[in-house]
Amino acid sequence: MSYLKKGLTERSASLICRNECLAQCCKGPLILSLNSDEKQLFISKAIYYNKSVRIDDAESGGWLKFEDHEGQCCPMLDTFTNKCLIYNDRPKRCREFPEKPVAGCAISSD
Repeated sequence: MSYLKKGLTERSASLICRNECLAQCCKGPLILSLNSDEKQLFISKAIYYNKSVRIDDAESGGWLKFEDHEGQCCPMLDTFTNKCLIYNDRPKRCREFPEKPVAGCAISSD
């Protein structure tokens, strides 16, 4: 079930995230769960973009703690443009955001 505000396209939601809320869901003391395929893709993209990433191993993949990275944000976030460098290949958790109504989120349903 999608909790994206009715009438928003993925593109318009992305623009709101980047320009209005400044990618707040990609910043702060958050932890991103990655399955094993996402973990491998994330690592390969980090190498491509010359980004340092720390992913703690988990049985089914890994945990990426934003606080372990520069600026306490996702290492795939361009902090100047608030654009995700791997938007087309982002993890499932990111693609499905918002997964529940989020108070104050401009793209979330109420």
